[in-house]
Amino acid sequence: MLQEVEEITPTTRKLKINIPSDVIEKEIMSAYNNLRTSVRIPGFRVGKVPQALLEKKFSRDVEAQVLERVIPEFYSRAIKEAEIIPVTYPEIEEIQLVRNQPLSFSVTVEVKPQIENLTFEGIVLKEKPISVDESEVESAIKALQEGRAFFNVSHGAVREEDMVIIDYDAFIDGNAVVELSKKDYPFIQGSESLPREFSDAMLGKKKGDTIELKINFDDTHPNKTIAGKEILFKVSIVEVKEKCVPALDEEFAKGFGCKDMEELRKKIYDDTYRRKKSRIDMEYKKELLNALSNSHDFEVPPSMVERELESLILEVGGNAIQRGEAPKGEDELREEYRAIARENMKRVLILEAIGKKEKIEVQDVDVNRAIEEIAMEYNLTPEEVKKIYIAREGTLQGLKNRLYTDKVLDFVLERAVIKKSSEL
Repeated sequence: MLQEVEEITPTTRKLKINIPSDVIEKEIMSAYNNLRTSVRIPGFRVGKVPQALLEKKFSRDVEAQVLERVIPEFYSRAIKEAEIIPVTYPEIEEIQLVRNQPLSFSVTVEVKPQIENLTFEGIVLKEKPISVDESEVESAIKALQEGRAFFNVSHGAVREEDMVIIDYDAFIDGNAVVELSKKDYPFIQGSESLPREFSDAMLGKKKGDTIELKINFDDTHPNKTIAGKEILFKVSIVEVKEKCVPALDEEFAKGFGCKDMEELRKKIYDDTYRRKKSRIDMEYKKELLNALSNSHDFEVPPSMVERELESLILEVGGNAIQRGEAPKGEDELREEYRAIARENMKRVLILEAIGKKEKIEVQDVDVNRAIEEIAMEYNLTPEEVKKIYIAREGTLQGLKNRLYTDKVLDFVLERAVIKKSSEL
């Protein structure tokens, strides 16, 4: 049972725990009885070995087994009684077990701090108006229309946005350069897949026409073969295909699950508004996190900061390698990111405290809904999404943690006071 809780620091506690002698003795005798049924000693039948002989030969092993059973059990009881949440494994002082005596021992453990005067209601935020212009809706419809565009063979002259199938050979100082030459290359007029000079030279031409053009490339061009060189291109137009876009009619709307264009426009408006609101809510939540952090001052457990710092260092180093950059040294990164790690963990602790106070939880239905939304967004099955998370993080706990953070911040945002600029 718990005898005493000593506060070493705001995030460190020393627990003095006592286990009654009768509990210890009962466990010891149980261990010997189990041992007696299996141990084989010459001169004695199984189950008939005298207690004194068992104690002489196995006392150390039995006592170790008993400690392995009772220490965790009474430690768990003690932290519940002390109402603390450990963030590290306990440091247990040396234990001396004496038969028929109570077992007293001390453990030191790092704990989550108690956040005094937790406040989160009525945080004032500056309003961020949400509006969707008609031009945004029309641009979105235009993009959908472009996405359904197709190309038909044309016998007319090349126009902007037409697809032109070309063969071209490249020459430097009269010598053919095979790696710069192409056959049956599909080129969209006006695109940047080839230099602008190609589009300009082919505009107005027809199938079967040939063109020659010279292009001078800058010394700084990333392709060393052509950097600072004049290239002669001999181009043959193999085929011309004109771009066709579908009419904006009921048939077009039905392709997006709407009965007519009016319903499609409303759907686009609603989707655009929802995206903008989601983005603005994220900005509000960032401001809420800043406000919550600034209004609460407490010590963050060093072990939590250290774990977050290690994670940040790995992430930053990995990102640098992906960009082809040499990562900074670990000492430099520790110095640079320690304050960030502490701030991250401070915010986690505040949100946990709010969630605990308000009994906010992430249910299985929340996780399944999030998985379905991710699957729909990336055109995957829910099972594929689960496999990705498990392959990357080992479990779905990371997703649950993010959902928990969102639920708590949604709760706080609902209780925030959003004012117009003129009211501040």
